Amino acid sequence: MSTVFDCIVVGSGSGGSAVAGRLAERGKMIALLEAGGSDYRLAVMMPAATYLTAIGNPRYDWRYVARADATRGGRRDYMPRGKVLGGSSSINGMLYVRGQPEDFEDWAAQGCTGWDFNNVLPYYKRAEDNERGADEYHAVGGPLGVSNLRVSHPLSTAFLETCERIGLPRMADLNRPPQYGVGYVQATQRNGRRCSSYHAYVRPLRGKRNLLTVTQAHVTRILIERGRAVGVEFSRRGEVSRLRARSVVLAAGALASPQILMLSGVGPAAHLKEHGIEVKHDLEGVGRNFQDHAGTSHIVWTNIPTYNVQNTRLHQLLYVTWWLALGRGPASTPDAHVLAFARTKAGLNRSDIQFHFTPAGYDLDEKGPVLFDKPAATALNNLHRPASRGFIELASPSPFDPPAIQPNLLAEEEDVRKLIAGAKLLRQVFDTQPLKTFVQGEFKPGADVQTEDEWVAYVRGSSIGIYHPAGTCKMGTGPEAVVDPRLNVRGVEGLFVADASIMPVVVSGNLNASCMMIGERCADFVQAHLDGRVS
Repeated sequence: MSTVFDCIVVGSGSGGSAVAGRLAERGKMIALLEAGGSDYRLAVMMPAATYLTAIGNPRYDWRYVARADATRGGRRDYMPRGKVLGGSSSINGMLYVRGQPEDFEDWAAQGCTGWDFNNVLPYYKRAEDNERGADEYHAVGGPLGVSNLRVSHPLSTAFLETCERIGLPRMADLNRPPQYGVGYVQATQRNGRRCSSYHAYVRPLRGKRNLLTVTQAHVTRILIERGRAVGVEFSRRGEVSRLRARSVVLAAGALASPQILMLSGVGPAAHLKEHGIEVKHDLEGVGRNFQDHAGTSHIVWTNIPTYNVQNTRLHQLLYVTWWLALGRGPASTPDAHVLAFARTKAGLNRSDIQFHFTPAGYDLDEKGPVLFDKPAATALNNLHRPASRGFIELASPSPFDPPAIQPNLLAEEEDVRKLIAGAKLLRQVFDTQPLKTFVQGEFKPGADVQTEDEWVAYVRGSSIGIYHPAGTCKMGTGPEAVVDPRLNVRGVEGLFVADASIMPVVVSGNLNASCMMIGERCADFVQAHLDGRVS
């Protein structure tokens, strides 16, 4: 194409679609490139169908697998990432959870000027259309549907009431500070249908002449000339093409964004030279600072039916009909019904662990989610702000090979100690009324996990990253920072990053809402750049 776009956005996920949609609304010429295909599929739009037919399916999921992690006895994590319009927001659990205010104060203190909570809150609100209405923390009228649960289960009620009984306060709003206590989730849905970032920001603009969306477009590198991003190269159905632009936004996620930067010659010079890649800009921090929310599972067998066994043809017919007619019922379920935020020891000023409760029996193993064949309930116990750090490198110079991912998930002992404290608290929850009434036995951790050594062995042997990778294109001002506080890649003019990779420290909660906030902010930064209001 001969067109020179104002901005090319690489990746249509949480951040990318927000950037593309906002800039297109303002009349900018935008190209949005997505390596996957259409999101207009039952596997994406019906929440429950995603767990059964999208995660692990190469049509929708990149199906990354990490390297063996020596901090967990060689465990290899499965890492689903969306390969479809909407990116991971089209296959995620749909939980609407923001970071804690203190997260952003920490970011600002690390040199991320303008990223304190008072500065990011308006962008969370600008994105949001919350069915509970507007107030000082929430808004209506934004593109992202935020809805209350449209399904209920007695085990979810029992879990919430039991958490209250052991001392966690009831939260009517999980996103209203302070983030401490237990409550029902809100989901990124409209009328029980998934509301991905693409569905929220880009789909309503279809037909606009200034917005080009290209699917099956696998970006192979960013084109950089004389220290400036001038376009991208991509492969589509075996044909290599190039597009030129005045700016480029990389929003391929915390696993792919650093890979694309390195393939483009931006990254640690020695590592790039090992793979025969011409160094455009030596940037040591690319791929460093990898973080994920390490977690363990607590799984019990139950004496009442749970969603994992309600999957006969009759159940499916009933639930799909209910969902199609009213947008309600088990087919509309997000991946958790109740969240709890707790503290591993007295005296902490904010929560440092999180529980996800689901009235279904499943586990997360090295091949992805696994459903059980008898009634069970699952709660995930995960860290908020891990101390451990991993990294991402190139496995080869080919853009079609996945990156080499080394999580180092439990490199720091303090992460192990916090996970043990959270797991013990979860055991207490399941052993307390009213939830205890429904429990027939503990599958995980299991009755043989009692002593401190047994807890350490359990955590190191079974923990997993709960699909929240972040930090690999760190924002800041120090030598390991990849982007500056305006999300511009340091040393490359006109190249921005807008996804979870820019988080200097991963936020204390699920990532989707924060990634859309990042995309909203990036749209403003790019517009200022295009309008010549910043150097």
